[in-house]
Amino acid sequence: MKNFFDKQNKIQGAFTLIEMVVSLGVIMIISVIFIANYRNANKRTDLIMTAQSLVADIHAAQNNSLGLVKYGEDVPAGGWGVNFNKTNNTYTIFADLEAPLEDGNLAYDASDEAERNFGAREINFRGEIEIEELTIFSGVNGSASSTTNVANVTFLPPDPKTNIYNQATTATGTALTVKLKEVNGEGRRTVKINFLGLIEMID
Repeated sequence: MKNFFDKQNKIQGAFTLIEMVVSLGVIMIISVIFIANYRNANKRTDLIMTAQSLVADIHAAQNNSLGLVKYGEDVPAGGWGVNFNKTNNTYTIFADLEAPLEDGNLAYDASDEAERNFGAREINFRGEIEIEELTIFSGVNGSASSTTNVANVTFLPPDPKTNIYNQATTATGTALTVKLKEVNGEGRRTVKINFLGLIEMID
């Protein structure tokens, strides 16, 4: 009789050990899945926040022109703008100092229009996020488009009139899209600026 109960206890103990191993395995699998999803969620959150910050900074340049904000001691003749540089993965809020033509100066001079002490700012995207594509649209209803490594948007006071151009043109575009992406992921967000001055995150 004693041997019978000893065997039963051993069998029950063996089952308990197996159950423990299985439970630990399940917990480990769930933990790995949770950590992976958590990291992906963090990346998506960073991407969305970066895109929203970009929208806010473009609005800031627009408001600077609308409010005739000074660059140093003078109001910039061509208003304020934003320069996008895909190669450097940066964008710069700058002051267009040159006397504007009908469509503004259509030029960005980093040597004297991006002085931080006067109100300009350069923003570097985080290491996990980069500019994937800059696209300037033109023509009727934006029917034509071209990608570029450098793009500029300026807001010419007093309206402020929105000018969209690259460094090698004298014509303004009808819209600009700035596509951001995760460096090691699939996430993407696009910010669009049109000739009416509407700035939005479109996806």
